[in-house]
Amino acid sequence: MAEMVYSINKKQMEEGFFPGFYITENGMIETDQQEEHFFFYKAIDSTIEDSTWGIFSFSVTMEENMACIVHVTAKNEAYFYRENEPRRIEEFLCDKEESSDIKKKFMKMAGAHKAVNQEKILLYDQRGRYLYFFIEIIGKGKATLSHIRIWQQGDNFMNTFPEIYRQRNSFFHRYLSIFSTIYNEFEERIEELPKLLDLDVCPLSLLPLYASWMGVEVKEDFFSEEILRKLVKNIYFLNQRKGTKAAIEKIIEIIFGEKPIILEKNRMADYIDSSGYKEFERLYGKSNFDVTILIYRELTELQKNQLMFLLEQYKPLRCKLHLIGLKKMGTLDSYSYMDMNAGIWEKSGAKLDEKTTMDSVMVLQ
Repeated sequence: MAEMVYSINKKQMEEGFFPGFYITENGMIETDQQEEHFFFYKAIDSTIEDSTWGIFSFSVTMEENMACIVHVTAKNEAYFYRENEPRRIEEFLCDKEESSDIKKKFMKMAGAHKAVNQEKILLYDQRGRYLYFFIEIIGKGKATLSHIRIWQQGDNFMNTFPEIYRQRNSFFHRYLSIFSTIYNEFEERIEELPKLLDLDVCPLSLLPLYASWMGVEVKEDFFSEEILRKLVKNIYFLNQRKGTKAAIEKIIEIIFGEKPIILEKNRMADYIDSSGYKEFERLYGKSNFDVTILIYRELTELQKNQLMFLLEQYKPLRCKLHLIGLKKMGTLDSYSYMDMNAGIWEKSGAKLDEKTTMDSVMVLQ
């Protein structure tokens, strides 16, 4: 029989109850500032009575003063009676109104296996259709849970031995589980390999490497993760248009989400009157290879350096770039007029002390 593996991903995590935790965008469970943290989850249903269970596995990182406790048990029953009323067990465990102490007491009475600071737990002594569990982290600090998996079989080699050696939960069975765990971890890593080449989900640290394969130098901390992923996905497109106006436009569109105005001096010179040519050169450069890029936003020095670092790799060979950020200002249409002493200014906060005076041109709104 093929190995059955139950994985709890981000969407499934949100179906549980996790006081003291919050779920991150990448499907990890992180602690908040409380001292007790619980992750309660609904039942894992094998659909078969008296099912055997193999290994409960997860990853946890936490500070030294914290402890991680797992409570897990298998039962054929989906309900229990409380005050002579039937109650579904998974609903009880995920009920926000029930205290954590009551749930811990219930799991103890149900014969739950309890493991402290163990990331892989053998469940060979558990038998039942439904597997119930919750994870508890004690202590104040930062801790992260991820990659929660349950192997129903748990071993890959037991059935290859003669039947006399196949005693469940024996020393030999538990010994073989060490090699089964190693084998399962190798399988997981092999299954994850395609994700390393997926630009949407691969580790951020790999993106500069993939960019370098296509001849582009980028730095991991230069841009946000979203921009860097989008940039690397468009490098093939950019390389096809290297040295052209289209490549420069595309780079700025990727980073700022809008197209710039690109002014090429050699194409504008014929339209400038000789009387204003000095001012024209001061704005747009003296060489025919000067190009001015206007962006509809104010740019910090860091943003300018980041953008120029990238544009230098795609500009034409002798081209000299001038990058200008345009501050947003107000405009008046052709039917507007301004009376004497009128003024336009941007709103800003102000504070007056007791000895401040105001002259006739100051206005408070």
